[in-house]
Amino acid sequence: MAKFTQVDEREWIHENVVGHAIDRCKLWYDGHGVSFSLVKMPPHHELSLHRHETWVAVFVIEGGLNWTSGDEERKTGPGDFYFVPPGEEHIESSVDESLVLIIKAEPNVQYPIDENGNRRA
Repeated sequence: MAKFTQVDEREWIHENVVGHAIDRCKLWYDGHGVSFSLVKMPPHHELSLHRHETWVAVFVIEGGLNWTSGDEERKTGPGDFYFVPPGEEHIESSVDESLVLIIKAEPNVQYPIDENGNRRA
């Protein structure tokens, strides 16, 4: 059966993501291992070095993000998409106010790490 989420039914929450507070609206998760969420990032907001134990896909709706992993840095804007495989260490920062669609494997365990790749408390 199809699942619909009308715009007036959405609930935004302010939550902690890898040590940083952001606004998230969970669109759908039915327990089968994949979830869909909208995430708002304020201008010049950084999600410091972190990793996920499962994959994450990001579609930029508004604004732009800078994505860095090791020596690779990419700039994204509206309509851009990227996929982060499990365990890849990366940093994401917003260029301006940004709205992104996050699709991820659940359970999605994510955590900040230090420059040596060790999990931070």
